[in-house]
Amino acid sequence: MYKVVLADDETIALEGLRTQTDWEELGFEICGACENGEEALAAIVQSSPDLVITDIRMPGIDGLELIRRVRSLEMEQPIFVVLSGYGEFEYARTAIRYGVRHYLLKPVVEAEWDKVLTDITDELELRVKQRMQQSMLASRLLPLAIARMLEGHWAEPEEEAAEQMDRLDETVTGWTYLHVEGDSSNITDLCRELAGPAGALFIDLPGDQAGLVVESSAGAAGLAEQLYAGLVRSGVKGSVSIGPSVQSLRELPVSYREAAGAAARHYFYSDGSGPVHSAIEGEGQVNYNLPATELLEEIISAVERLQEQKVQEKLNEMFSVFKENRTDPGVVQMTSMDIMLRSMELLKEFGGADDPWIGSLDFFRTEPKSLEALQATLQSALATSMNYIRQHKERNSEHPLIRVECFLRDHYSRHLTVKEIAEHFYINPVYLGQAFIKKHGISILEYIHNLRIEAAKKRLIETRDTVRSIVESVGYVHYHHFLREFEKRTALKPVAFREQSQSDKG
Repeated sequence: MYKVVLADDETIALEGLRTQTDWEELGFEICGACENGEEALAAIVQSSPDLVITDIRMPGIDGLELIRRVRSLEMEQPIFVVLSGYGEFEYARTAIRYGVRHYLLKPVVEAEWDKVLTDITDELELRVKQRMQQSMLASRLLPLAIARMLEGHWAEPEEEAAEQMDRLDETVTGWTYLHVEGDSSNITDLCRELAGPAGALFIDLPGDQAGLVVESSAGAAGLAEQLYAGLVRSGVKGSVSIGPSVQSLRELPVSYREAAGAAARHYFYSDGSGPVHSAIEGEGQVNYNLPATELLEEIISAVERLQEQKVQEKLNEMFSVFKENRTDPGVVQMTSMDIMLRSMELLKEFGGADDPWIGSLDFFRTEPKSLEALQATLQSALATSMNYIRQHKERNSEHPLIRVECFLRDHYSRHLTVKEIAEHFYINPVYLGQAFIKKHGISILEYIHNLRIEAAKKRLIETRDTVRSIVESVGYVHYHHFLREFEKRTALKPVAFREQSQSDKG
């Protein structure tokens, strides 16, 4: 019940205030019917009412002085309604200065009185709702209980959290869950920053996800736009999705599941235009059909035959079908992994190993992605496969120069001479030297130096190994020999090259 104090020095007017309104029906309890300002002030201090209705002209403390004194007290400030039989502008101006919004002239018109009471009731209900929401925001127990619900660890929340849920459910028409995915540290900071001003509840979830619970009528779409704009400003690749409205906090898992599902499809089909609404996203039917077997066979066959252009064309065809049919993300991931696994089996037939492709498989399993990112990763992996197959076929080619090149790429760190290489392949040393220069434009020894320096550059960029350990690993016995060849090809000393590479990365 709300509390009201009435104050008027005219007995008839005071009785009229008591009886002309069904206060109990409106949810009010009269805590004082006072005939002067002193009595009204004492009643206000004692009962801390939500509403005070006072006449302007009263003996001792008049209505305006009463308002001034109450405003100076450290208490929850009531709403004031000022009644006056005088229409002087000065009274109204003073009342406004004290923060009074309801100023009525006697005799009060019934329709005007009803409207003022309706506005006041709405305002008091809003105050209650805001206090409860503030209490919710200050509580650590409630967000933890909701987080466990969303994670699937459902159990009836502890008594205090359950009571908070029930009280909050009574004050609102529904709740909406806003789902955010992206780098965990960035989205956590962003959600915390926006939760307070929006009157929302921040939900901290494991992994790269977080969320806000907001009253459905409190502008969920606008808050989602703010979240998305924050991601864009921070340069964070992520998504914001809006779940459906639910009646109770205990039904939030429904809103969460719908929002998370929309977020998964967002990574595959979003054009970066903003938040995804689960209701709108759900209108588009998701397709669970696998691509035609013939198409997958054509891709693997093209990889084996080193038909790079055909591989690209068939991948474009397959991913266009995914996009056009709105294929379920799980089906897309499964198909991409199937192609990867079959290409790995193909590599094994040519003597290859699994290690270089494990990272790509992890990408398909775990990373947030778009259709474009998936296709690019798959195409890169298949290009690597084709490159290995090509090298394998070249190694087994009958042309002696190709076999010599493969041998040099595998053994450049060894101490090699043209004579030793020629003897290994049963070729005349002079013929080998001349034929190699004719094909590559450089001698075999220069070719070996190029391979060694390229390997050294890669190690300088990708590791923190000392220069001397790199020198030895690529096949040089003397540091000064390595330095001469390195500077000839890069115009830089090794340390300077490393520093420049790191600067370029930064």
